Formats: sequence, structure tokens, C-alpha cells
Amino acid sequence: MIKLEHVKKAFGDKVILKDISMTVPTGSVTVILGPSGSGKTTFLRTINFLGRADGGRLYINDQSYDLHSASHKEILAVRRQTAMVFQSYNLFSNMTALENVMEALVTVQGQKKSAARAKAEELLRQVGMAEHAEKYPAQLSGGQQQRVGIARALAVNPQVILFDEPTSALDPELVGEVLSVIHDVAKKLKVTMIIVTHEIAFAREVADQIVFMEGGSVVETGTPEEVLVHPREERTKAFLNRYLGGNVLRDGAGI
Repeated sequence: MIKLEHVKKAFGDKVILKDISMTVPTGSVTVILGPSGSGKTTFLRTINFLGRADGGRLYINDQSYDLHSASHKEILAVRRQTAMVFQSYNLFSNMTALENVMEALVTVQGQKKSAARAKAEELLRQVGMAEHAEKYPAQLSGGQQQRVGIARALAVNPQVILFDEPTSALDPELVGEVLSVIHDVAKKLKVTMIIVTHEIAFAREVADQIVFMEGGSVVETGTPEEVLVHPREERTKAFLNRYLGGNVLRDGAGI
């Protein structure tokens, strides 16, 4: 289980996160929705200390971490249990797809190259990239690069995978292939996931829990049916109506 309590963050006088708390059960998928500027990405980045929060606590299983004052050793411990898939792929341009997946296994976990290669090959197969293993990022489409990024995240056997708008940098025709891989990973491998996305149809299909954020606060939390089909809060309804053309309250039509 991963739990966050009372997470706060400001940049100067601008408050980005206002006392956010959230629980994600082990093996489940939580999708965070919300308009641009609602603090979704900032919140995600505080979980593995890519940005320090001003306050709050993180719990992973039976371990507790102060999000503001955690030591370097504690931050490394969190990062060993988490992996992040970014908007912009962040692959090493001078490494092949296979080498990108192998890198953490060899340099961080100290595995022999033969073992790391075997595992990397299997992960690339799982994300549909086996035939592109020896290609460099520049030779791959955006969707293919993102699938390599997902394989790289899986390589370290994380407790939690954090996805930050994993399709936002993709051309529309490539979005589906990446969402399909994430869906398969969620259903088959039962890895705990927190996904920031604007893909509402995907959220309804893959999520166990939906969190709607706006203005740095959690407005509404519930199952996909509760939040996307029968939202309680007016701000949630307004957001979904903007995306779904007013169909949100008609038994899920348009989703």
C-alpha cells in the first residue's frame, strides 16, 4: 500500500498543493484527473522526491518518510521502490532500446550483463518492442519510445509505477498503443500504479480509483462509476462536461 498524508507545496506565494491526502491499495490503479494547473504533476513528483514537498508524509508498506526533510538515504530507499514514466520518454539517446532497459539492472542492481539482457529482452517482448531491441531512440516513434520507457520502469521490479501524462507528447494515432500497454501491465502484472492523464475513456477502463484534482486540492475521489458517471461535486461535473460535451451524466454516454 502507498499512502500520502497532508502533502503541501508552494512556489513563493503561489500554493500548488493544499493539504492532499491519498491512499492507493497494493496492486491497484489510481488515476488522477484534473485541469491544467491543478497540481497533478507536482503531486506525482513529490512522491519520489523529484521535487520536495513543503510538508507531508509518504508511507510505502510499513515504511514512513517525511516528504520535506527525508534524508538522502531515505530518498534512495523510496526510489528503489518506485519508478516513473515521463511525458517525454527520457531515454538515453546513445543507447539502444535494449541497453536502456538493461541500464538500471546493471548499474544500480549490479546484475550480470547476461542476466540483465535476458530480463530486458523479456520486458521488451511484453511491451511489443522485441523486434526493435537494437534500435536507438532516434529510430523509434514516440509511441515506441514510451513503450521502452514502460519496460525500463518495470525492469527494477518497483512497488509503485508513477505515470506522468504518458501520452501527452504523442501524436494522436500513437496514443492507443501506449494506453494498451499500460492497460495490459495493470491487469496482468498487478503493479500498483498512479497515473496522471487526460484520457478519460482510458481512466474509466483501467482505474480502480479516480481522483479529481482542481486548484491544488482533491475535489472528489471514488470508483470510475462514481466519479465519471455520477459525480457528486459541481466542479467535477463541469470538468467532465467540458471534455465530454455534456454526456457525462447520461449513464456514462460519451465516455
